[in-house]
Amino acid sequence: MHAHDTIDLLRRLLGAPSRNHFFYGKRMDVQHFQMEQDYGKHKQWLLNKLTLGKGVLCGLEVSVDGDRICVEPGVALDGLGREIVVPVRACIDPAKPDGGCCTEPMATPRPHQEQPRAEGSATVPAGELATGQIFRREVDPGRGKETRDEDGSFTVWLCYHECFTDQQPVLVTDCDTRSHCAPGTVVESFCLKVTPGLPPLQRDPDWCLNWATGRTKHLKDTEVPGQPPPVAGVPTAAPSPGGHEVLQMHGVEGGKLKDSEYKNKDPGRRNALCSLLDGACDDEHGDVCVPLAAGMLRDGRIVRLESCMVRPRVYSNTVLLDLILCLAERVDACCNGHTPAPPAPVPPPVPQTLLRVAGVTFLSRTRAGAETVVAEVASPLDDTKLKIKQQVNAIRVRFTEDFSQTAPNLPTTHTFGDGDPDRHNVQVLPRDVINNLPYVPGTLTVEDKRTVRFDLFTDSPYARTDAVGTGWQKGAYTLLLFGDDAAAAKRHAITDTGRTRLDGEAIAPAGGAISGNGAPGGTFKLVFTIS
Repeated sequence: MHAHDTIDLLRRLLGAPSRNHFFYGKRMDVQHFQMEQDYGKHKQWLLNKLTLGKGVLCGLEVSVDGDRICVEPGVALDGLGREIVVPVRACIDPAKPDGGCCTEPMATPRPHQEQPRAEGSATVPAGELATGQIFRREVDPGRGKETRDEDGSFTVWLCYHECFTDQQPVLVTDCDTRSHCAPGTVVESFCLKVTPGLPPLQRDPDWCLNWATGRTKHLKDTEVPGQPPPVAGVPTAAPSPGGHEVLQMHGVEGGKLKDSEYKNKDPGRRNALCSLLDGACDDEHGDVCVPLAAGMLRDGRIVRLESCMVRPRVYSNTVLLDLILCLAERVDACCNGHTPAPPAPVPPPVPQTLLRVAGVTFLSRTRAGAETVVAEVASPLDDTKLKIKQQVNAIRVRFTEDFSQTAPNLPTTHTFGDGDPDRHNVQVLPRDVINNLPYVPGTLTVEDKRTVRFDLFTDSPYARTDAVGTGWQKGAYTLLLFGDDAAAAKRHAITDTGRTRLDGEAIAPAGGAISGNGAPGGTFKLVFTIS
């Protein structure tokens, strides 16, 4: 580990600030002048990290320019609270294996020397902005040739980078009489890097669901706000003449509140929010750089680029005030200044017959929409065998009844770069994961009131394209249709138009259906193999 990596690791931890204590005749040297600078910038970075957070403040739009990805000027804060200013348009080639300043230690260079590079790479002068290597490089021992994997997903990051410039003569030297130079200026610059795989996706925080459902942790009965936990033999409250223990609390009539009243008192929204967010000062985990975009390479060519799903944002107070005013306007428009009465509960209609799966068909479709039926599922209890030369790229599912086409129970499936993949009630999952993508992305089309069609996403790593067309790669896959809600995954069941859940258990064909045990709920599971 390089010394600079250790410094960044220490910056993730809380520490007491140190500043100079001046007195008449104090000797000021490099260490004390450095302490004077560090005190101000480290406190600013601490406030940035804990008050504002990590993300893009403004600008930094990402676009594709030929084989390069370009980032426009802008400002961001990294995971340690450091300000990153990008004053010029910067570009990077995601498939070019030539290292980059982000892969190097940012230590002060020695006089007349260039900054070191990673072993086996060329030397780049201090302060030069280069591109970053993202893909695996392997050397064949037999041939001595280097091979690269140029397919897969990748992430573009913006990093804080210190550059040293303004070389000046060192006027005070040691016993060596040779003259020396040292950089006199540190430029708080930036650099771009690209890594394989996808970053954490931007999604609603976990506590949102707890807030909506009222699941918050509360104080134990034996705990009192503002006081330490009770200790055996030490009284925490004095008995009142009426025999009740009372607590001395400001803002309470008479300065006292009965213990029984305190336990039954509604904690309110402020206390509930405090309880949900009452955590430790967790420091930044993982990469402190700011993810700007995620994309996909195929044959060394950029075929997909997405920003908003992976890019954290930091909003100004002006923008937050505008959002609050918009929300207040919507509340007024909805409620007209009055609290609406809760609607009377409407009992669900009694279903005549349950919604079941009537059949599953595997198709080969052309871009023009022409299709060929490859196979009808005889029984979902047996694996369906398909040939790769049949170019299977779509699955048609037919139900016995009309299914709901309105939220939250309408059928949905994964798309590329899905921010919340577990929430979908129609899923196609691979047995062998490719490029860290645990699902098969596709599109879902409603063909009629009882039929949906899953189409394979052509740029997916699970798709194979040749002169004939596009189809699934070789491997085993599982089709899942969910008939049960899953609160933790925010998934809603497939239902009929009366909101009765899909009767999903796979069964041998009987009565025109291949699912159903006679009760709502259950998951329809079908395994198919491409060979």
